[in-house]
Amino acid sequence: MELHERLTGYLSERLGTAVRVSGFARKSGGASRETYLFDAAWSDADGTAVERGYVLRRDPIASVLESDRTLEVRVLDAAHALGLPTPKVVWRELTGDALERPFCIMERLPGTPTPPTFPAAYPVEMRARTAADFVSILARIHAADWRSHDLEVLDDPGPGTAAARRAVDHWRRIYEQDRIEAHPILERGFGWLERNVPATDAITLVHGDYRSGNYLHDESGAITAMLDWEMAHFGDPHEDLGWAAMPYWSCEGRAGGLESEDAMIARYERATGTVVDRGRVRFYKVLGTVKMAAISLTGVRSICQARSAEPTLAIVGIVLGRLSVELLELLGVGSARKG
Repeated sequence: MELHERLTGYLSERLGTAVRVSGFARKSGGASRETYLFDAAWSDADGTAVERGYVLRRDPIASVLESDRTLEVRVLDAAHALGLPTPKVVWRELTGDALERPFCIMERLPGTPTPPTFPAAYPVEMRARTAADFVSILARIHAADWRSHDLEVLDDPGPGTAAARRAVDHWRRIYEQDRIEAHPILERGFGWLERNVPATDAITLVHGDYRSGNYLHDESGAITAMLDWEMAHFGDPHEDLGWAAMPYWSCEGRAGGLESEDAMIARYERATGTVVDRGRVRFYKVLGTVKMAAISLTGVRSICQARSAEPTLAIVGIVLGRLSVELLELLGVGSARKG
């Protein structure tokens, strides 16, 4: 039975009436979850016709990121309850009984996605609006009272160095588990991180993948939805800033293709009333670079072990050279792009 047929049967059972699924199509990307867009139509008990757009997020056979489905859904539920621009999860299944693998179905919000770097060709006014919303939403995420929303599944590391140390240990463990060969430059990066673990006095929810490419925007550039919360955790808010400002996501000196790192940080400081520690931002840019490399290596291993034929997983291996050069530059090792 085809996936859309299974989906039709599932929705008909859940809604207690015949459902028609149309426009079912897989969205490009989706390296950590298979993502499908579709419309569903049915009639209510009083005969009223209903048609709504949804997004299906299904666990893949293998991915670049093995994450906790329960955690992602719990965070999305809390974010929606807090009024953040996130889709509402309507149905979730932690078994593969209905659609062969665990999945969730969420409402489809309006808006257009961007690539991982905001396109340089887009109008300046549009980019400025997106840049403003990007920081404003991040400030709201970091200021929200997440602990009042049933997120005990997220372990709070508390103030001090525990948050940074846990993040470094987590990504080193993934790197060592999934590498196929030695990567001396990444080893150097992990060594630097372990020698320079910073402390924090503020623990917030960290989105974990806060960047261009993970939001939707309208024609004016206003962000309509923030997506992809599967790496969310409690930690140092500088981690999101460092990830967003990584060279890997940047273009023409603009963090995420939006605005300069200095402008982004100044905007964040105005929005939050806090002072950003530039040293910690650098630390998390280094961590983000080795993290992205570790994620890429996970995809490469999935391809090499024939666990997946997903093209995205093969393509990510190509970026390791670029990430290595950017890592050396962040560490201040000579002129990494020469020779």
